[in-house]
Amino acid sequence: MTSRVKLKPGQKGTMKLAAQYGDALFCVRYRYDVEKCRKMKTIEIIVSESDWTPPSPKYKASELVPLRIGTKETTLQKVEKFIVI
Repeated sequence: MTSRVKLKPGQKGTMKLAAQYGDALFCVRYRYDVEKCRKMKTIEIIVSESDWTPPSPKYKASELVPLRIGTKETTLQKVEKFIVI
């Protein structure tokens, strides 16, 4: 099963669901089952909301971090310096 389209509330194809679920509607997805030749519309809704404090980062932004490069990743092995954006 594959998902081809992910729509936000208010976009074409979400109006009836947005009216039904209001602000609780987070997104609408269209999924396709090739084997059964079926198209399905699924929704994601918000059922609860609470305060949350993100954990502090493990490394500082300016700190060098260890990176494991696999033996088959020859392209990455040739790179001398990584640039993080």
